[in-house]
Amino acid sequence: MKFLSVIVLSLAGTALAKGNNKAKNGTSTGATSTKAQCRQVAKLTELTTLAANQTLLDKVTKNNATRAAAIQAKASAAATQLSTLESNSTLMTACDQIFAVDAMEMACGKMARLEKLQEVVANQTELDKVTKNNATRADALKAKASADASELATMQSNTTLTAFCSVQQTMEDCKSMVKLQKEVAMAANTTELDAKFKGNQTKIADFQAKAAKAQTKLTAMTSNSTLTSMCASLKSATGASTADAAASSASSSTSANAAKSGAAGSAVQQGAALAAVLFAGCLLLL
Repeated sequence: MKFLSVIVLSLAGTALAKGNNKAKNGTSTGATSTKAQCRQVAKLTELTTLAANQTLLDKVTKNNATRAAAIQAKASAAATQLSTLESNSTLMTACDQIFAVDAMEMACGKMARLEKLQEVVANQTELDKVTKNNATRADALKAKASADASELATMQSNTTLTAFCSVQQTMEDCKSMVKLQKEVAMAANTTELDAKFKGNQTKIADFQAKAAKAQTKLTAMTSNSTLTSMCASLKSATGASTADAAASSASSSTSANAAKSGAAGSAVQQGAALAAVLFAGCLLLL
């Protein structure tokens, strides 16, 4: 149950952060998309927060009164737009989830970098390779790794974060496996190869050679029963999330708000549906 909830957390979050920018016709709505609106909320919030913090404002403008006044004037004009966006509770619910997922994805990236650094300094051969046998650079990397050790330990102790990062990595592995499967299948299809390379036997041979290497990698991945099971679960969860979002969009299409907002409203409502799934996943992880 916990693993499935982590999958839902990651899938719903990814859909919110990357997929909710389509209108009813399935095309991007640009500035009216959920994600674009949330980015605007973040930008306007940052601006108004800066303008209201004199100490920070002085630092950013280097005590330039003219620049500070310009920023404050811009923030004053932005306040109305921000207030309008924040009054849309459906949008803000989706934005909260988008921001949360963005933060976790950034944390995953940072944790991966810190872990890689620890691995490098712990392996003298790798350290020599990275620093090109420069003792000064090696000492600097060791010092940085030592300074970052506490932060890394804190991140690794966060089970919600590590579970999220694990699923994100699994999703990437599953995508890689699908890509490899397509490559191997194409290498065995003479008709497709001839069409793709216009009968050029040299190019076909090169592609098949690469596909042979892909087959070796694919065999190793598919022999991992844990990975293949996770990929199957991810595929199942993806279908469930999509169905839930579609049902929510259909049921709310007759509401007054949807009628006013049209395509953008549909995207926001779909985002809210996935946000609910994500929130439920978070609760199960606590």
